Amino acid sequence: MASSENLTILFVDMVGFTERTSLQSRDQNRSMLQAFNRLLLTTLSGYGGRPVKSIGDALLVTFRSPTDGVRCGMAMLDAVAEYSAGRAAAEQIHIRVALNVGEVRIEGRDVFGEAVNVAARVEGLTPPDEIYFTEAVYLAMNKAEVPSEALGERKLKGIPEPVRVFRAPPRQITRLVTGGEDLGQIAGELPFGGMHRLLRKPGLMTRLSLRWQELPALAQKLRQLPMRQRWIAAGALALPVLALLIFALIRGLPTSASQGPGTGTVAQEDLQTGHTAFETGDRREAVAAYARALEAHPDLKNDSKLANNLVTSLSYASEQAIPLIRAHPSPAIFEALARRSGQPGRLGGQRAAQLLEDFGEGARADKFGLAMISLQEGPQCQDRLKAVRQLRVLRDRRAIPALRSVSEFSLNNLMNNSCLRSEAEAALRELGQR
Repeated sequence: MASSENLTILFVDMVGFTERTSLQSRDQNRSMLQAFNRLLLTTLSGYGGRPVKSIGDALLVTFRSPTDGVRCGMAMLDAVAEYSAGRAAAEQIHIRVALNVGEVRIEGRDVFGEAVNVAARVEGLTPPDEIYFTEAVYLAMNKAEVPSEALGERKLKGIPEPVRVFRAPPRQITRLVTGGEDLGQIAGELPFGGMHRLLRKPGLMTRLSLRWQELPALAQKLRQLPMRQRWIAAGALALPVLALLIFALIRGLPTSASQGPGTGTVAQEDLQTGHTAFETGDRREAVAAYARALEAHPDLKNDSKLANNLVTSLSYASEQAIPLIRAHPSPAIFEALARRSGQPGRLGGQRAAQLLEDFGEGARADKFGLAMISLQEGPQCQDRLKAVRQLRVLRDRRAIPALRSVSEFSLNNLMNNSCLRSEAEAALRELGQR
């Protein structure tokens, strides 16, 4: 059922993606997209953004706060600037960000309406490494937290009236609260001073934990009061804390490991949405829902069903799943990756094994299962030859039937497995089968 809501719409895309694709190998292009998604998803999670969908190399995101939307765009530019620093030009990532605010029609998880169209048109005007936003955003945002510069009116294709456009000029960031921010030495070199490093506001239970640490000092002060005043003060302190704890237990608010808004019930709803989408075959929607759930409640990374479904999605929605897995490692994720590495679906298994290697957990990978799947599913003879060589190293007798199958003299093997027959025969000899 469709509904309407006023939201901030953000579009972000990678500059020059189409041109660079023609100059890159598939592995290079995949690596660039993975880095792009990882940087953006990690940044979005800290500013309350909800990824709606990918459109080619562009990402559509919604925010409830226009201020948070623009600040997230600033953080994105800082994140990619830090990533690109010191890299060769061919490996650098450059983005553009455009925002608009307005009423949109919500259908399922997608959004439609003129506000979306205007944001998309503004994105077309935005130069590389810049943030452009409409007057609607400028009027609604907190100007003390976002620098701005008017660019005048622009005529946008398909939009009847001119739209006044603004930009967020770099190196003019204003912060209302600066205490305790550690942005590192490189912060001054970044466009907006390291916005991607700012911590989110602690959750309720984290704030209670901090208050708990103050109790010894409070107790010392209480002991200095007369007995009657001591009891009154103790009651005044205890009742609000007790009420907050009861409220947290009833409502399922976040624990100290979960920070930021939107946890508890909302996270569970997104988790269930992800499970349902996965079961109906919509793996991309499942991963998007899991991303929202993990953003709201990071402890859900230990949910075994989420971990299994997320890892299974490596075969179907790897560009969305890999950055999410990298951002939320956990024992449940490692176990699911180890299991997936030896299951049918060669590419998914290879991705699972590579992720384990990247996490320093390479010993968990099912090397035998991965080699067997590669032998069965490898598209080229050289791919299958590599699998036979791995089986030869492993010397696992479970491989004997498969090695016999590819080494025997047959028309199929002459056509498809000619490059690996001698290697398979050598492996069988080492296993005492020749």
